[in-house]
Amino acid sequence: MIRTLILAAAAAFTSALAFGQSPSVTLQNQEDSTFYYVVDSKDLAGLSAGSPLLASKVAGYFSAADKTVTFDSLAPQAEAKLTSLTEGTHLLVGFFAQLDADDFPVRVMALQADSSVGERFYAVFASPAQLKVHRGVGKLAQFARPASTQDTTAASDQAASTTVSNQIAASSALPAIATFAAAYDPTVFTRESTGSFKVLPISESRSWAQTGTRIASVQGALDSAGLKLVLNVPGGFSPSVSYFLYVFDTRALGKENPLTLEIEPMAKADRGACILWQKGSTAPRLLGTVKTSATAVELDVGMDDLASGALAAAGSAPTVDLTAGWYDKALGMWEEFYYTTFPAPAAAATR
Repeated sequence: MIRTLILAAAAAFTSALAFGQSPSVTLQNQEDSTFYYVVDSKDLAGLSAGSPLLASKVAGYFSAADKTVTFDSLAPQAEAKLTSLTEGTHLLVGFFAQLDADDFPVRVMALQADSSVGERFYAVFASPAQLKVHRGVGKLAQFARPASTQDTTAASDQAASTTVSNQIAASSALPAIATFAAAYDPTVFTRESTGSFKVLPISESRSWAQTGTRIASVQGALDSAGLKLVLNVPGGFSPSVSYFLYVFDTRALGKENPLTLEIEPMAKADRGACILWQKGSTAPRLLGTVKTSATAVELDVGMDDLASGALAAAGSAPTVDLTAGWYDKALGMWEEFYYTTFPAPAAAATR
């Protein structure tokens, strides 16, 4: 009886100690290349590891340029203890910087921090990768190959990229918000028709890479004069293509965006239009003016027009999801392709 009481007391004491500990998570790099990662990035707020849009959202996150982002690193075959995590689930996104690879494998993991069970261990492997990201592009600009080791194809891609950049600079002096590699392919897309909404692999798309669906870059600024936004599309435009900017005032699971801007570069012949869809409004309305050239579409909205409701609904620190959509009139079907999430132009312009 005494032995039973002693064992019970010891178990209770051990349990109390474990419960009182701070949650601890340990990462273990199982590969021979360094693993670079972030935990709970604000740019991916509200995204879960099981989301059907995970691959496309993460691809957009890496392709968007951001000089301020800092990745933690985990050396080959090493461990890192994450002791500052709060109780609950956290999203880890990272990639393996493989020395001779042009595309780096990406790992996305849900980390569970729970002080009641003590330390948790998560082994990180490069294969199977959820997706791959191209080195030297967007947030991986610092991982570009040294000039002396670039092959002919890489040099050709760089020359093409420089040509597009020069065209963009010539057409507009607006700050760049995001740029996309010519080889960018979303992993998945959405298809919507009457009574049907599906998330499908990009290989099943009927309209991906049709005229206008491939965006090269986004530029924009918001100041006292109003909002200016430019989408650069080297392949030109089609009456079937639209660009959607889903504006969120806050990010939370199940939270809907209060504003959507639909830019139609060829709404009527070669004239463009922007349609504002606002939650709670009885009907959409036209917003600003849209100018469409051979390779760019520009939205210009005066401050008076913005202040008449749209600006207030966007909140104090809005973020925007950018997609390209293609409407097949014969089939009555929309296909939509996610590109990136970015802070409102005013915030992006000052980074």
